[in-house]
Amino acid sequence: MQISVYFSPNHLDELELRDKIVVAIDVLRASTTIAYAMRSGAREVIPVATVEQAMKIVGNLYSTSTMLCGERGGKRIEGFSLGNSPFEYTEEAVRGKALILTTTNGAVALTKAKYARQCFVTSFVNLSATIEALIATDRLTSEHLIILCSGHEEKFSLEDATCAGMLINRLISRLGATGHLEAIHLSDSARAALSVFQQYGGDIYKTLLDSDHGHDLLEMGFEADIKAASELDSVPLVPVLEQNAIKKKLIFSDMLRLQLEESGILKTDGKVLRKATAV
Repeated sequence: MQISVYFSPNHLDELELRDKIVVAIDVLRASTTIAYAMRSGAREVIPVATVEQAMKIVGNLYSTSTMLCGERGGKRIEGFSLGNSPFEYTEEAVRGKALILTTTNGAVALTKAKYARQCFVTSFVNLSATIEALIATDRLTSEHLIILCSGHEEKFSLEDATCAGMLINRLISRLGATGHLEAIHLSDSARAALSVFQQYGGDIYKTLLDSDHGHDLLEMGFEADIKAASELDSVPLVPVLEQNAIKKKLIFSDMLRLQLEESGILKTDGKVLRKATAV
């Protein structure tokens, strides 16, 4: 398996990701927010790159179950129902809703992955679940895994690179334990991400606070969002982008599965996988 990392979607042609397995990361904040939204029962999340596209889509799909969500410069877009804080995406707000999401960084990256064979949406909050999803992928060791970081305003972001490096580190450990370590080839970019993680992964919260994007969010009063984004494995599900929308989530926690079943968010119809529930 070859592992490559893009530190920004800039200049990336979406066709380069065709038929690849992609992990998309935007720690601050879209990936974290999408995980919260799917846990709260959102019917789907449709990421779009621009406000204009969001308005066009909501016009075509308009109903009381469709919501405009997103931010520019970290702040909720005027006239939109929700911004990009994970705490806005409560069950009361989003359950059963289709969310049209446009953000400065993460939504743009996700639009690049619409031709991927599989695309998992990842951050620190669901890192271990993402590794389980990857391990469960057929013929993983023969695949080319692309880790796509969203960056920060078209530049490198420390938090996304650290998360990518942690993902690589843990994936290597898992595959090594199964005797597949020799099948892994790291590109230069993957080695760089691993080095970033080794230097900055010891204290995730501090790393997020010290990052450029963290500084910006602190100034806007979003310290609680930064704290939430640093909480490793707090949301053990993996949103899955299929073409233009996130409709499916893979659940890697019996406790979370039971909570969602009891609340009526999760209806498995008996199709419960041994390691994960896919809905």
